Amino acid sequence: MDMSRILIAKTGKTASEWLPLAVHLEDTAGIMQCMIRDMIPPSFPESCALSPEAFEKTAVFLAYVHDIGKAMLVFQYKISRNLPEMRSRLEHFQLQFPESYEKDKINVIPHAQAGEEILVTLGCPESVAAVAGAHHGMPSEHIQKNLMQPRRNIKFYENYYGYAEGNVSLLTETWNHILQRALQIARIDSVQELPVLTKPAQMLLSGLLIMADWIASNTDYFPLIPTDEDIPENPERIADAWETIQFPEMWKSARLDYSDAAFRKNFSFAPRLVQTEFLNVIKNIESPGICILEAPMGCGKTEAALAGTEILAAKCRKNGMFFGLPTQATANGIFPRMMQWGEKQSQNFYHSIQLKHGSSALNTCFQKIQRGIPEQETDSGLIVHSWFCDNKKACLADFVVATVDQMLMMALKRKHVMLLHVGLSEKVVVIDEVHAYDAYMNEYLEMALQWLGYYKTPVILLSATLPASRRMSLVRAYLGIRESEKAFENEMGYPLLTWTDGTEIRQKRLTYQGAHTHVQMHPCTEDAVLAVVQNVVEHGGCVGVIVNTVKRAQTFAEEIRNQTHAKVLLYHAQFIFPDRTLKEQALLKTVGKDSSAEVRRGTVVVGTQVLEQSLDIDFDLLITDICPMDLLLQRIGRLHRHAFREQRPEVVKTPVCYVIMDELHGENTASKKIYGDFLLHRTEENLPESIVLPDDISPLVQAVYTFSEDDAMYQTYHNQQEIQKRRARCFRIGKPTGKDIHRLLSRDIEDKNECEVEAAVRDGISSIEVLLMRRMKDGSICFLPNQHGGRKTEAFPDEAECREIAEQKLRLPTVFSQKWSIDRTIHELEKQCLPYVENWQNSHWLKGQLVLFLDEEMNGELMGFQLHYSFENGLEYWKAAE
Repeated sequence: MDMSRILIAKTGKTASEWLPLAVHLEDTAGIMQCMIRDMIPPSFPESCALSPEAFEKTAVFLAYVHDIGKAMLVFQYKISRNLPEMRSRLEHFQLQFPESYEKDKINVIPHAQAGEEILVTLGCPESVAAVAGAHHGMPSEHIQKNLMQPRRNIKFYENYYGYAEGNVSLLTETWNHILQRALQIARIDSVQELPVLTKPAQMLLSGLLIMADWIASNTDYFPLIPTDEDIPENPERIADAWETIQFPEMWKSARLDYSDAAFRKNFSFAPRLVQTEFLNVIKNIESPGICILEAPMGCGKTEAALAGTEILAAKCRKNGMFFGLPTQATANGIFPRMMQWGEKQSQNFYHSIQLKHGSSALNTCFQKIQRGIPEQETDSGLIVHSWFCDNKKACLADFVVATVDQMLMMALKRKHVMLLHVGLSEKVVVIDEVHAYDAYMNEYLEMALQWLGYYKTPVILLSATLPASRRMSLVRAYLGIRESEKAFENEMGYPLLTWTDGTEIRQKRLTYQGAHTHVQMHPCTEDAVLAVVQNVVEHGGCVGVIVNTVKRAQTFAEEIRNQTHAKVLLYHAQFIFPDRTLKEQALLKTVGKDSSAEVRRGTVVVGTQVLEQSLDIDFDLLITDICPMDLLLQRIGRLHRHAFREQRPEVVKTPVCYVIMDELHGENTASKKIYGDFLLHRTEENLPESIVLPDDISPLVQAVYTFSEDDAMYQTYHNQQEIQKRRARCFRIGKPTGKDIHRLLSRDIEDKNECEVEAAVRDGISSIEVLLMRRMKDGSICFLPNQHGGRKTEAFPDEAECREIAEQKLRLPTVFSQKWSIDRTIHELEKQCLPYVENWQNSHWLKGQLVLFLDEEMNGELMGFQLHYSFENGLEYWKAAE
């Protein structure tokens, strides 16, 4: 008799429902077959280093045997505790439960690990069994290999058989029956036919198996069976479930070339020569790998990457695109352009899209997209499918815009990381602003690239200012090699395309046809800033002031407001979400590419590093704190960015950049803490009297990042970099080479929340997000004065109001989230807010959110700091003693 139809796989919340093990295994294998047919791109077997036939057989086999570990005595004992009828049935079929179980003294082996041990015992290749052992997102740390030779000293032996002789024969017979049924469904003659899987193949198949198991375990798709009914025969069970889910059609690009007409149709402008040459290279690569496009700010790298993605997806038979950016703001900025591109990818089908970062649920553009496949056809071919609306599944959608953390987490020892490997391996991966990542983050970036290289996933990296040494270390990481020709590292051409074709590295200087901007550079002190600003403002120009910290930005903005007649717009990261959106809109209206001379007149924009990334804004004159040369050039890229020459006042007809040096020459300044002494001094040493953009970009960046190892300051810098790298390796996964995935991940970070996981790939810099509200003297909770009229919230807010409250999100300054302060900050916030927000915990928008309450005058206190918030300045803080 088939014991797998008696053994229990799942139970319901009550004692009246269950699912036989055989049924769940059939469900999972059937879903795997549906996934292979409808969701898995043709490139997937190649990523697994398998033929299509071997891949399909192995995947279906694994789907059927994945829960074979539930066919052990201790699992059946524990799961049948609340099902007395099922317990009696198990005992009726001669399963004998030992008394030691009743005393709860047994150490229970996880059923996934048990399944791996059983499969090895039955003759499966260890690499195949390891995938079954990892189907809950964490590979086993060790396995036993002698279960068929029962001895009392086998670790956890009583888990399997409970020492009863009858159990041994009954359970081993069941295991063999499950194995034979799996071979039959997968159309495999014997276990000897199963392949030995590479480590990357194990990762990808584990990810697929997790997906299939999650779908098959969802009782909305696969309902449980009443315990008082016979197991029904339902040949349509799998087909009905698959139809209910309604996954969108997989994206398939057919574009192997990009004509000028097609480019103009998709992007509304004719391709520039840089874009044309880039796409010509892409279409002629025989075996695509990694492409690094270095080109000036504002020359269309984004559109080049989107067009290149279509060609690479067709060549490599990939089914999606991942676009990673350094911050939430830059991801939000790119998302509408990604949508416009995505909507043109199919005339006949819907494709899934995701925006993935901590505040994506509050992005209006993202929220307006149709949820699920509509009953009637709509103009947009993009949908947000509910199955992908999950932190660990978002990157499985066709088109994904995200902060780069999502890609870096591919190299994190995190539970269920295999899902990221599945999602990213079968896309074209694009990373923008690739120069913006420090030594710590680069450890994760390079390891992620190495895995993508093994999967033969096409990657496009974009930067305006990339040191040559970084360029080649990224290429070497992708290829999995230690050395490359020095000529590639010494190449000073710009714009420049570096790419791989198979194992070959190639480079091409691209043709730049844009303007050549001559920028005068003036080192200065803080004392000179006001006079420079006053002069430009009086003559009708607009000024950008970019400094390295929020506090400095707030200070400069206040001084300029008080001592000049300028219209001051302050922009940094310490604003609540709606205010930051309004600030961005004001920025683009005032100093964007479509701004008028009148609206620009007398405007001073003061901000932090957020102004240097991806915002299409234009200043008549720039004042900036000293920062590393590559970032300095990014900031200068916001100077005379557009053709406003006729509109600019005479005093700013020539672009000028003032560089404030105070933070370099002071002791323990914030800028030194952020960037380090060495790069700031190297930038000062190589700062010329004038810069020609884009001609001087590469020579200046390479000069600053070409080091002499005899320099004592370099040694300090090098040691700091090595310390960062060593810290990163603590939670970074190993290389894709090796035998199997055992011990590849870490249980230490499996339960961390998203903020903590993000901190793990950003040098431990965690962050605390709060909702900013007012608590009045009568105890009522109100919005800030400029939010929804400052109205009082309801005691039990409805869905709409809960979302409005959720939008009041602000990320606290890092002083509150240091290692010494973060726990105390959270504890104090919880203590302050818990009595007032108990009714909010029923809302998915507000559950678990921390709230920072201000008073009627917008003042507050936290961790010994006084706080004040305003639309003009954002969140300000100072020590109470100050």
